[in-house]
Amino acid sequence: MKLAHIITLLLWSFGIVNLAEPFNGLAFYFASGIFYILLIAHVVECIVFRQKILQSKDHPFVAFSMTLLYGVIYIGSLKKDS
Repeated sequence: MKLAHIITLLLWSFGIVNLAEPFNGLAFYFASGIFYILLIAHVVECIVFRQKILQSKDHPFVAFSMTLLYGVIYIGSLKKDS
């Protein structure tokens, strides 16, 4: 697994843990900001790159899930495959 994938998963984990058991103080706002920025950015990427995602070799559910999780990291890998 590449470093970019690990960092993205750690950021998602940080935000999701904060949703389940909110942190105290500044960490709460930081984790919430990370979570919502990632969520909004990746949803926008799903909309913007919809055609490219649908043309990938992966099943559409898998392709959209990977885009929601990794964003442009996954979309960048589609250039190599397609």
